[in-house]
Amino acid sequence: MRVPRVCGSSLFLVLVLLLLLDLSGCATSPYAQLETASPALSPGQVAELRQNAKTADELGFQMRVTDRSVDFAGVNTVEATATATVPLAELPTDYPPASSYRLPVVLATVNGRPGVHVLLDSGSNRNLFGYALARSLDIPVIAGLKPVRGMGIGGAIDDYAAAVPSMQIGSVELRKLIACIGPDAQVLSFTRGFWGDQQVMILGVNALKRVSYLTIDSLRGTVTIGGTEAFLPDDTLKSMTTAPLHWVNDLPAVDVSIDGRDPVECILDTGGDYGMLVPRTQAIELGYWTPGRGDVTTSRGVGGASLATSYLVKQARVGGETLERIPAHTTVVGPEPGGGRLLLGNVMLRRYRVTFDFKHSVLWLEK
Repeated sequence: MRVPRVCGSSLFLVLVLLLLLDLSGCATSPYAQLETASPALSPGQVAELRQNAKTADELGFQMRVTDRSVDFAGVNTVEATATATVPLAELPTDYPPASSYRLPVVLATVNGRPGVHVLLDSGSNRNLFGYALARSLDIPVIAGLKPVRGMGIGGAIDDYAAAVPSMQIGSVELRKLIACIGPDAQVLSFTRGFWGDQQVMILGVNALKRVSYLTIDSLRGTVTIGGTEAFLPDDTLKSMTTAPLHWVNDLPAVDVSIDGRDPVECILDTGGDYGMLVPRTQAIELGYWTPGRGDVTTSRGVGGASLATSYLVKQARVGGETLERIPAHTTVVGPEPGGGRLLLGNVMLRRYRVTFDFKHSVLWLEK
């Protein structure tokens, strides 16, 4: 396994920010909200993580460090001899019933502690803890490694590579799971405070690729992890479609046709509380956005804030299924999510019983 170092730059962003300097005095402009502090671990938190670090040998795996990457061996093992079905965690009662399963969160036992909220996030190629949750679970960082740097609007964020001795979801156990520990605010931004200040661990769906399949059934409020048995669709549901599943930077993707156009690559993001993110180039080609026109809103992200324009996509076709009137937006300033690729979020995915059939590289959508 290799842990990438994430970086990015944008000449367009630099030019726009230079222009925005003249607008900094305009309190009513959304541009004035762009400059926000990026979350960061304090020097004391970093020192405590390093003080409790363990070597790869102590953690029971091998590690090779080069100038450009870190390679691991003997990590991310999965023990899943039987199929496991667990309930999705419901949102607190102050949220509408229709939103009970707004995000695919389950309860897991992590490092011997039960009841840990875990977000099954197909849009993340990292497993991520906030500092407070990691320390409460005694998750050690790996000694001898530099921070893993991620770039977001507002600045860079340093996360620290760690190893989870064990994580159990139902009868499925993940061992020596490579993860990152970062600022609490970074993780809380994923779940928008649905559980207050209670933290959620982010588990990338790619961590489960060694099992047969993963089914997130928001219609019935369950998650099923298939150990070795092949996936079988539910013949009691009215409709079913499939699409070939492939991986882009360790993220699951399918081909999607928007408004009858040629299919394009689309990343599936079960952890994204939105309908669709459309890159700038595609939004222009499809006629949904014209640079310099349309309303923009400020949205907060991991590294700060961004400006986006919102609209409804008429339709998108995935396999044999047509999605209609999809709430979508385009980031109009700064780095684009997913490296400028189309993303389909959980606002649309939770309308289906979604199955990642890892064994056969197929996405199933049933309802």
